Amino acid sequence: MGAGDLSANSFSTLVSEVFSDNGSGRDELQALAANWDAEVGGALSSKTNSGVLLGVAQYLLGDLSAAVETLSEHKSSEWARVYLVKALAHQGKTGQARKVADELYKKAPDLADAAFLAAEARIADGDAEAADEILGAIEGSHGSSSEYLFCRGLQRAKQGEYFEGIDLLRQAVAVNGTNYEAHFRLGFYLDLYGSGDGDEDPLLHYEKCLEAKPVHSNAVINLGLLYEDREHYHDAIKCFEAVLGHYPTHPRAKLFLGDARACTSMFYDKEQEKKADRHSQVLKIPVSDFELSVRSRNCLQKMNIDTLGDLIMKTEQELLSYKNFGETSLQEIKEMLNQKGLRLGQGLEEQSGEAPTGRNPLEATTAPEVLDRTIDELALSVRSRRCMDRLAVRTLRDLINKTEVELMSAKNFGMTSLNEIKMKLKEMGLGLRS
Repeated sequence: MGAGDLSANSFSTLVSEVFSDNGSGRDELQALAANWDAEVGGALSSKTNSGVLLGVAQYLLGDLSAAVETLSEHKSSEWARVYLVKALAHQGKTGQARKVADELYKKAPDLADAAFLAAEARIADGDAEAADEILGAIEGSHGSSSEYLFCRGLQRAKQGEYFEGIDLLRQAVAVNGTNYEAHFRLGFYLDLYGSGDGDEDPLLHYEKCLEAKPVHSNAVINLGLLYEDREHYHDAIKCFEAVLGHYPTHPRAKLFLGDARACTSMFYDKEQEKKADRHSQVLKIPVSDFELSVRSRNCLQKMNIDTLGDLIMKTEQELLSYKNFGETSLQEIKEMLNQKGLRLGQGLEEQSGEAPTGRNPLEATTAPEVLDRTIDELALSVRSRRCMDRLAVRTLRDLINKTEVELMSAKNFGMTSLNEIKMKLKEMGLGLRS
């Protein structure tokens, strides 16, 4: 490769060799990278080509920090910038990746890879509108390509047009079934928002990413979390181990692997959870669904009691102490609850004596518009989002009024998820209830 001009085909060939089925390519590249100057560099007349190849080798081997350092020294090469953008993006350094991608696009505006990298980098950096300039310029020549459809789909989803974005991502994978980044994003948005017109399983798109070389860590981790959520713990463990096999220090993969292994030794009663789910659905029934007298209905409305769950958090004494609420109304309410196997004060007993009015003090000092934001804005991992659904946590207000113990009681909610949520809340100046 280093003896001639570097090209997309030569890099594609390198990837095929490194990740060949016989499994020896990666070891060979590792040996070359460890002794590069003696084994490769000295045989090449171009120091730039030698440096670019070493940086790409480090990137393929999962040594991202070394790759960034090496490729940064050879930015005169367009290919050095291409892989530098990829390495920075993989490290989550979206601002730096965008800067390098913009530099590359200005230097080589006719290079399709440069245009797509720049557009994707701008979207990843939170500026989806800025990608219009680039995508508009190449729509005529590349509008039907998988890369273009992927970038447009990603842009639309980032702008809140989720179903339009999902449709464009579907088109991207239909044009090119090996566009693994499009498969990953499609799986991600399907899991987050659904398909809008069917039951398309995000698992299928994550599983497709298992073919990607080198390993697509984000997709494989999300796949592992979905496997775990479906109680396929051994499949989840294989996913996390695959990521660590390529990126041995990957922090999220290490934490999730520990949680998944722990789950294989935990006893879980499915019937008990089904009963708990049914109980939860009953508590969500609005009191307006029952035929109550006008007086009882008005009293409950003024006390902000909307559901059966709200009602069982009240005692007989609390209801009777309310103006115009008498023994007749009390008997009516008790009969209504009895129909559903419930009783007044039951919610307090289930909380093991915890005061029902206990609220997070931060609720009084935080702007209502902040507390009313949905949990979606925290961009939680798949596992954490699932647990929020189980706990009926919809807003930041709901979340900050949960304790660590309450969160940890949810199925599959471990220390990794707890630390993730605490970190996200801390970034917003919030925290869980003590």
